[in-house]
Amino acid sequence: MKYDYWKFLLLGYIGMISSVIAAQNTTNQPISMYGVGELSASDGGRYAGMGNIGLALNRPGFQNTLNPAAITRMDTTCFTFDVGAAISYARYSFLSEHSSNFAGNPNRFSLGFRVMPRWYFIAGVNPYSSVGYMIQTEEEIEGMPGSYLYSLFEGSGGLYRFYLTNAFLLGKGLSIGLNVGMVRGKITQSETQEGAVVEYESSKRAFYADLGLHYEYAPSGGRTRWAVGLVFAPSFPIAHDNTLTYTNSSTSEGVDKDYSSRRQYLPMHCGVGLSLTTERWVVEADYNYVDWSHNTSAYTSLKYENQHKVNVGAIYITHPRKPRSTEWMGGIGVSNSYINLKGGRMRYWETSLGVSFPIRYSFLSLGASWREQLNSRSELMQESRFSLNLNLTFGERISRSKLKLWIF
Repeated sequence: MKYDYWKFLLLGYIGMISSVIAAQNTTNQPISMYGVGELSASDGGRYAGMGNIGLALNRPGFQNTLNPAAITRMDTTCFTFDVGAAISYARYSFLSEHSSNFAGNPNRFSLGFRVMPRWYFIAGVNPYSSVGYMIQTEEEIEGMPGSYLYSLFEGSGGLYRFYLTNAFLLGKGLSIGLNVGMVRGKITQSETQEGAVVEYESSKRAFYADLGLHYEYAPSGGRTRWAVGLVFAPSFPIAHDNTLTYTNSSTSEGVDKDYSSRRQYLPMHCGVGLSLTTERWVVEADYNYVDWSHNTSAYTSLKYENQHKVNVGAIYITHPRKPRSTEWMGGIGVSNSYINLKGGRMRYWETSLGVSFPIRYSFLSLGASWREQLNSRSELMQESRFSLNLNLTFGERISRSKLKLWIF
């Protein structure tokens, strides 16, 4: 019976990966037509209710994907699974025009366990970016009053990230970690005008890696602990396989050929987090810097902007003396967009709330967030978004003999 249960878990693992790869349309924002699309703000997780926070967070049962060094408190006697999904409602406005979008998607699946007494491992997959837009334009034909030329611009697809995390506990309170993996996916964009359709299909792939460090210190051996987390991810080039397809309803002839595009890069990223843990409270502040300077735009009205993100969050533990307790959480954050349109900088603020319930040896977590664009210029796209994250963390305890059988 146990063996059949493990087969079921493995089939579920494969099915979840397939669904993440296939379901990349999580946005309906015109700005996603640029670059690799709209970047995923968070991959959910047990503490999604804190916002995008976790560089210094090393908690029991928490599979931290923000800092590869902060996973050394996983349960040492079982495999731990993390499964998450998100739904969102967004409203966009531009001048007098308004639109809205409802989207849902799996946003996290990972498997973690302790390999050796000081070696911890996670394998997982999550969305990296998403493209989804439909823009219709209407232009009056010069010299022909009352006659209009209609154009339709559409885009879909996105990228996902597959990663392998290794963390090593070097000494009391000090650990280092390394993430390696691939970012890959497909983006399709098309332009339709008077029966003529030009479709651009780009399959993208890139190597991904980041390094992490986590250090925790308890003054005088008490219950109050300070922790600091550092992470660095270098920039990597994105490889492209591009295909252009042209069709016209007025003729049976078409064109199907390769085309070249500007070189794109995954951005360089570095971050630092500081946390304070007491018997009932965990408080953390994170700062992240994302450097897009390697990327250039083919549009004169657009340029890439380096990002600064500041987040502050807290966890309240209701029953600290129990091995598993209900935890309430919240967070706020401010950031800027990596896209600068017509010299206009776009900024965001976000607030989050959440709760995590213990269910036997598992945790069921729910996190809600609200993001608002702070632009005051009417010529810039305005966005408001509500998101809901659902996450389940569970483990399966196995004997040493079954572990050997599973590995080999």
